[in-house]
Amino acid sequence: MKRYFKHEGESNLGLGMVYLEFDDNLASRQVENYSEKWFISNEIYHPETGGLALCDQPLSYLDLGEEHEISRNEFENIWNQALKNVR
Repeated sequence: MKRYFKHEGESNLGLGMVYLEFDDNLASRQVENYSEKWFISNEIYHPETGGLALCDQPLSYLDLGEEHEISRNEFENIWNQALKNVR
């Protein structure tokens, strides 16, 4: 079963948002946005870093609760927006 989450993240680019798709207990897709720069879990878009690494922790290990859960539609909208804007 797929579930979707959103939480604040921090990187060397500052504060941003992290969006995660989990298939059962493992992350299957991820989007991050920092200062209007998009990163997705696909090395095609960021070969210099080997792509954004997917969250390597199982969902059961993370501190993500109901307050972080989002709908599939919200995740898909963010995913499609990232695909259009990734550089």
